[in-house]
Amino acid sequence: MRKDVNSLQFLDEDDLDQIEDTATRLLDEVGVWLEHAGARERLHGLGCHTTGHRTHIPHHTVAWALENVTPHTDFYNVDGSYAFSLNDHSFRFHNSGGLPFTLDLDSGRRRRATRQDIADMSCLLDALPNVDVIIPMYSAQDVPEELLAVASTDVMLRHMRKPFSAFAIDRPEDVPYVVEMAAACCGGMDAFRACPTMYISVSPVSPLRFTEAIVETIMAVARSGAPLNPLPAPSLGATCPVTMAGALAQQHAEILASFGIAAAARPGVPVTYCSRLSPIDLRSAVFSWGGPEVGITGACAAQLARRIGLPCDAYGFATSACSMDAQAAYERLTNAMLPSLGGVDILSGVASVESLLTGALDVAIIDNELIGLLDHVARGCPVDQQTLAFDVMQEVMTRDGVFLGERHTVEQIRQGAIWLPVVGDRASSPDSVGEGVIARARTRAREILRTHEPDPLPGDVTQHLDEIMDRARHELLP
Repeated sequence: MRKDVNSLQFLDEDDLDQIEDTATRLLDEVGVWLEHAGARERLHGLGCHTTGHRTHIPHHTVAWALENVTPHTDFYNVDGSYAFSLNDHSFRFHNSGGLPFTLDLDSGRRRRATRQDIADMSCLLDALPNVDVIIPMYSAQDVPEELLAVASTDVMLRHMRKPFSAFAIDRPEDVPYVVEMAAACCGGMDAFRACPTMYISVSPVSPLRFTEAIVETIMAVARSGAPLNPLPAPSLGATCPVTMAGALAQQHAEILASFGIAAAARPGVPVTYCSRLSPIDLRSAVFSWGGPEVGITGACAAQLARRIGLPCDAYGFATSACSMDAQAAYERLTNAMLPSLGGVDILSGVASVESLLTGALDVAIIDNELIGLLDHVARGCPVDQQTLAFDVMQEVMTRDGVFLGERHTVEQIRQGAIWLPVVGDRASSPDSVGEGVIARARTRAREILRTHEPDPLPGDVTQHLDEIMDRARHELLP
């Protein structure tokens, strides 16, 4: 998807100036709650000062941090082969990660997710042409909590071959295991450091709190050679101001502080600017990922990211609905459309419903189709000699007036002149009467799971993954 054709901008230059200024004032005047003594010492050496647990980060230290991180733009497949670059002006997509529940494909009922669900979802996403990056979809409930990150990565790697990420990690001891797994699949640690196949997300605690474990995890990721996605997730009216401007300023400050900590651990660390802002329903105090504020702030975050020369990963396929119903349709389309037209580089949330609690295979199929629709919309209305088609009109109008059989029509259809759905229905037929999108999506999901087989991992790689898992069980379980 081209992200430079349409540019939906909610913020003008003065708005961006004010948000950036507020963020830097927060870091300097309010400071971040930083529990990690080593990080405080490193930042002190860069010009910060500490009052109790609050570390004040002045503007010149923020500038240093931005000069000492690099944009994460190049993506590689599991085996280390080149996949794509965000510098090609394309718009990319990935699924949610770490969800506790799944919608059973047969019954449609919600149940706790298992390792098999991670395997099935990874295989399905590997087959879908519009999904570019894969994350372990679930926090498997049949795995001890101490092994969640490592075991989920292991299962995913055995069932897909695209670029990938671990889901958000909050324990530094998990980082070496998942990095070793990624390295085992792409030729070793030197190969991984040269062309990292996996990025890792770490979430500071809003508002502006960096616990000992979170800081140590950020530093472990930076030192490992893996790209870092700082993933704050402030909630409007709960852990950040209820206004989008204030929330964006706080999120910006949390991201900049994360960059400073990572750069202090390893200058040059590759990073992505991430937006995960969501509103809270003040009537029930429940997080509401279906609100349009998710899409609006995602588009705004893309503008802030562009200002500092970094790619932006925002949440978009977001809904509060518990299944794919009419509410899910209008919420997902709104929250995906706004950042896609706003210039976000990667959009998250494929296959998720119920405010990031539940994933579903049939939803992944529908999202794959929705991505095709977004792609078509983002193309806009191309105008050139081929699309203006004067010569074709001149020929056809002086003949029979029918364009259907023209070579130009066939060629332009193949190039996407008209969007053609796969599971959506545009014309009734005897075979489709009574079926809906959900039924066809479930049929398509079953077909993919039955037929799609990613290339097998080499035997020595599989053995290495087995050894890593055995070591993790021995060292991480109490």
